[in-house]
Amino acid sequence: MLRRSLSVLLPMVTVLALQAAGSAPASAAAYGCTGSLVRSWPLPLKDEITKKTYYVSDIKLFYDRRTGWNCAVLAKRPGDSRYGERTPMSILLWNDTWPSEVVKNNVDADEGHFKYHAGPVKVYGRNHCVSILAKHGDYPGPDGPGGPKYNGRRLIEDVACR
Repeated sequence: MLRRSLSVLLPMVTVLALQAAGSAPASAAAYGCTGSLVRSWPLPLKDEITKKTYYVSDIKLFYDRRTGWNCAVLAKRPGDSRYGERTPMSILLWNDTWPSEVVKNNVDADEGHFKYHAGPVKVYGRNHCVSILAKHGDYPGPDGPGGPKYNGRRLIEDVACR
């Protein structure tokens, strides 16, 4: 009986999992980037009432070996209730020469209210380490005094050293 139940349930669970996963962009090109995924990091948000941590977005870093450029996005997770709703998001990407040489190739940022992702942001990465600062707010309403409200923030320093 158990074996028969599993044989019926397993295909249904697999189909549901594929449908949920199928709505997320699968490649760098889906975000306006080139190259391959270096790594992805979840961005934690803190509920200000319950003080619980939850995750609704991921930082994705791509590298194009052919051109030497890094590209990053902060992408909402498709299963989240705010997916498709405009919420405040911000992503900043810089390489290790940025503090001494502030030029477009060394730093790039995107900030605003987005439905699906912030970015792409791109910096030159060959023979450099890159760092990322991403912020995400879960409040879809208008900005308050002082600008958008971010209850999630993550800093990733000196990664993708190529």
